[in-house]
Amino acid sequence: MSTITDATQTINSDFRAISNAFLQQPGLPFANVLPAERIAEVFEQEDAMFAEDDIFSTPVVLWAFLAQTLRDRKMASCRQATMDIAVYKTHNGQRPPCGDTGDYCRARAKLDENVLRKLVVEIGHKLQATVDEKHLWKGRNAKLVDGFTFTMPDTEANQSEYPQNPFRSRALVFRSPGHAPSYRWRRRA
Repeated sequence: MSTITDATQTINSDFRAISNAFLQQPGLPFANVLPAERIAEVFEQEDAMFAEDDIFSTPVVLWAFLAQTLRDRKMASCRQATMDIAVYKTHNGQRPPCGDTGDYCRARAKLDENVLRKLVVEIGHKLQATVDEKHLWKGRNAKLVDGFTFTMPDTEANQSEYPQNPFRSRALVFRSPGHAPSYRWRRRA
């Protein structure tokens, strides 16, 4: 009999195999699936576009950041992201970055969270519209919800952004915001 743990390991293994194959492409693999024009359009709508004609333009930084989030350990470093940008720029006949990760990290900090959320929702809706009915659960969309919390330092900025639960002890030194992301479930063919 298989268990939830077995299923989770299989899913993680499958996901890792697919993401590794995707990330093996030279440079910035997301450049092939998320067009720079669409990134620019969404960021411009929110007045969040930056460095349009620079090495670390908004699309390039977003592509590198997305690849960085899928990688493990040292491969998820800012150095690796900067090297990916260098490969991409060189491959496209453009001037690559010098190798200093500071410029990439400062540019990555400019990625507007609200614009990223808007892009994720848009992409999710587009993917939802393309799903073959045979991948639905009993012909329907199934939504999975999972809750989690995380801790962070009890700074003034965090206190104003994430107020403390009034039913908790005031002696707590860490914030613990709760989140409940939802996922759409599809069975595999």
